[in-house]
Amino acid sequence: MAFVLGKDRAYVLAHPERELHAEEQRQWDTSIERRRAGEPVAYIIEQREFYRRMFLVDQRVHIPRPSTENLVAMALDFLMNPHDEHRDLETGIVGVAKVLRDCSAVQTIVDVGTGSGCIAITLALERPDLQIIAIDISADALMVAKENAARLGASRIDFLEGDLLLPIKNYREPFIIVSNPPYLSDGDISANPDLRHEPSLALFGGANRNTLIQRMERDASAMENCTGTIMEHMC
Repeated sequence: MAFVLGKDRAYVLAHPERELHAEEQRQWDTSIERRRAGEPVAYIIEQREFYRRMFLVDQRVHIPRPSTENLVAMALDFLMNPHDEHRDLETGIVGVAKVLRDCSAVQTIVDVGTGSGCIAITLALERPDLQIIAIDISADALMVAKENAARLGASRIDFLEGDLLLPIKNYREPFIIVSNPPYLSDGDISANPDLRHEPSLALFGGANRNTLIQRMERDASAMENCTGTIMEHMC
């Protein structure tokens, strides 16, 4: 209702007598039907708050979750004090940090599978001293991420299209990977009806959930300038 009225929730609660105009009623009815069909609220209102900032989201990108906010906090901690760590991010979800090489000279963070850009943009705004690279295999997702970066004033981000680490295979500066990669199986997705509205490319991690994660970890270890990884996993 707040979205339909262009107001905040406090306004809705404070004005129960407010009657909807014809166009507002039409938009309300449409929104309710979409929600009744299981479409996530974030897609209906086309936004999601992440790390105190409002991000544009639609069906081109995965909806950011609280676990990924906690992953960003873990990454910021890692940048201050690099060390191997397993951290609970949410029920059934963990963050895994690994030091691969000396991290002291790192000036670049690489967000692999950036989607809406929430990780890359948040890190760019929280750590404006660092260079950020955001990678996604989906050109549509990168369009959303670029729009979010422009709206939120995150200018020091290079957006690259490609599969996992391929776009930076020749990158010569030390970097750390921070990523919420796809890590769900077909069974995980089918068990959650809301997920059917989200792009499968952003969710499906392989038959055993970890196919893409294992590939990325292997490739990262082989890249001499990758000094560490912080990734979201299912337990």
